[in-house]
Amino acid sequence: MTSAQLTPLETGLLPTTFDIKLRLRHKLTCCLVTLLPMAGLSAQDEDASEFPDDVEFGGAFLNPDGLNPDASNSDGFDGSSFDSSAFDDTMFDGADLFNTEVETPNNFRFQLSQQTVAHISRHRYKTPADNTETQHRGLENNRFGLNIRYQNPFAAGWLLQSSAQLRAYLPGDYERDSPGRDGWEWRLNELFVQRSGAQNSFSFGRQTIVWGETIGMSVLDVINTTEYRDLTIIDIEDARLNQWLAVWDHFSDSGNWSSFINLYPEFDPVPVTGSPLFPQPLQVNGQTLRLGSYDRDKELFEVGTRWNRTLTGGDIAIMAARLYENTLRYTLPEDGSNHAQIHINDFALLGFSANRAIDRLLLTFDLAYSHGLLTDTLRQVPDGAGGDAWLPGYDRQDRVSVAAGFEYGISATRQISLGIQAQRFIDLPEDSATRQWRQRDAEGNALLRYSHSLRNEELMLSATAQVALDGDEILLNLAADYRLSDAWEVTGQLILTRAADDSAIYFLERDVRAGLTLSWSF
Repeated sequence: MTSAQLTPLETGLLPTTFDIKLRLRHKLTCCLVTLLPMAGLSAQDEDASEFPDDVEFGGAFLNPDGLNPDASNSDGFDGSSFDSSAFDDTMFDGADLFNTEVETPNNFRFQLSQQTVAHISRHRYKTPADNTETQHRGLENNRFGLNIRYQNPFAAGWLLQSSAQLRAYLPGDYERDSPGRDGWEWRLNELFVQRSGAQNSFSFGRQTIVWGETIGMSVLDVINTTEYRDLTIIDIEDARLNQWLAVWDHFSDSGNWSSFINLYPEFDPVPVTGSPLFPQPLQVNGQTLRLGSYDRDKELFEVGTRWNRTLTGGDIAIMAARLYENTLRYTLPEDGSNHAQIHINDFALLGFSANRAIDRLLLTFDLAYSHGLLTDTLRQVPDGAGGDAWLPGYDRQDRVSVAAGFEYGISATRQISLGIQAQRFIDLPEDSATRQWRQRDAEGNALLRYSHSLRNEELMLSATAQVALDGDEILLNLAADYRLSDAWEVTGQLILTRAADDSAIYFLERDVRAGLTLSWSF
């Protein structure tokens, strides 16, 4: 690589700047869980046949995998999500889908929403290149949304389920002028058919599989891809994307088995340049670096299985899978262009999870061993001007990750939860004169949440705080959700962040955002 290719980035700043861009999406996956609404006390694998009789929008949560208990939502969220504009697979609740003798249900559910989010603080922050930039006050999100869900138990033991979303970006929304969108976009989320019997269940189509127990912090929830596009209330259920999966569940007294195969693995969507979470594109050769999507040149597949058993007062589960890392990796172009080189990586996952209920206390634990993950490195190369430059790269290594937490029901209307996640690469090689391994230290986050429901659950107040274990990021979310009627709901939110200069979210230092969403469900 020549010195011209390094311009306009100074040689010494290149690895830091590029590395932050590459790791930003992974970092935000942890950071943004602080914006999750408060969850109730619940065990992982509830009886799949126990569906509520009433439909509550933004309230109770529907398992996106229908009646597949092994693919049920381990996060147990209260679905009162602020970001109605996010692509939400879980906004609708369902009825007894397999009881075909009752009155024919209305198979369609709809939700209309209007969301407005704005910066309310003018603040400055330092970039990795040691420049100072200013974030001005102003509108960020202004969008109208339509969510549609279809559920049809068309025969005894059969279920057809689908969901889709449409977003119209109004003046002032940063997405309005995004290339290729023409001010709006739509997406099909779920589309699967399921056949369930006494001991076996089969499903095929676009669906999700959730492993792990720790709310918002599970180190095992890595099967489906995610997309964090905005810094608003985007919980893991909104951000998790469905994939084309074939799933088989087998139930027995000695434990339940759930296995899946994915013949078309997908990857996290490419970051939207200029969006709140990716405000500054990297410059190479005087041009904006283009990241791009993966161009499939070979057949890919993922496969996994999970065994779980319910014990007195809790559950245990063991799982194994062969997966691809969801996040695409990029390195600088070597052909003088501005198109980054794209890398994918497959790895093996072994995991264990457990929960234990003690009166009003629920304890959770997740453990993951990942063989062959990519870890960040720096390698020394000539810069073409008689000197040397450190360029970012990757190496395959093993990592151990652990998450633990608790949920406690203080009373019928107040809840508190705490989750801690940590991960570390093990047995990394020693640094050499021409190569260094960047991720030697443990990384992780602590998440504390409190919620209080008032007026017979018409009003929900919540506060959420998350701190990176290294102290580089602090996020605080204050939210109020008021149910005007069975159909109308309004939600307000205030998000405050602090970030160190060398943090992956350095541009959120002293950032304050406020938003309001009005939704109508029918």
